[in-house]
Amino acid sequence: MTTDDIAFPGDAGTGKTFAEAIPSALLNVPLEYILVDHVRQRSLCAAFRRFTQQGYVDREEADAVVRYLRHDVDLHHRDEEEDLFPSLLRRAPLEDDLAATLARLVADHRQSRTMIEAINTILTKRAGPGPIRLGAAARKLLLAYAASEHHHLAAENGIVLAIARVRLTRGDLSAMSATMKDRHGAAA
Repeated sequence: MTTDDIAFPGDAGTGKTFAEAIPSALLNVPLEYILVDHVRQRSLCAAFRRFTQQGYVDREEADAVVRYLRHDVDLHHRDEEEDLFPSLLRRAPLEDDLAATLARLVADHRQSRTMIEAINTILTKRAGPGPIRLGAAARKLLLAYAASEHHHLAAENGIVLAIARVRLTRGDLSAMSATMKDRHGAAA
């Protein structure tokens, strides 16, 4: 089963693409919100693979990708690094051995930011009114990003969220929900 096959409360994640906003009501269940965001990221990776096969990106789709990468990915990383990971470290017993895993995931975020900057540079080039043609280096970068994110999301879904569902208390989840709502500009 992949995250694309998972049913979400109210079908919020079903058929999500990276360009679609997540309903703010899902911030009431922060782990589900993060999981739906992972579905959106997988959708972006699928789009990157399609771009490399066709050799170009339409301007409208390039603009959607840049908006997503500049705004939504940063919020998602903050949700995890400022809320989920610290909450999990406070609740997980030593035998869960999460510290090294979470440190690696934070390092992945930092590495992805470098790749995101390079992708944004490619997709904001304005050499004319037509689609953005992708050279070999651009195609290689998009595929590398997609592969890296695929492994990263597998670890977050299979390890971090699975343990979080067992270890976090209602109070932890309520606190996460409140700070995530504030971060996303949603009413509490």
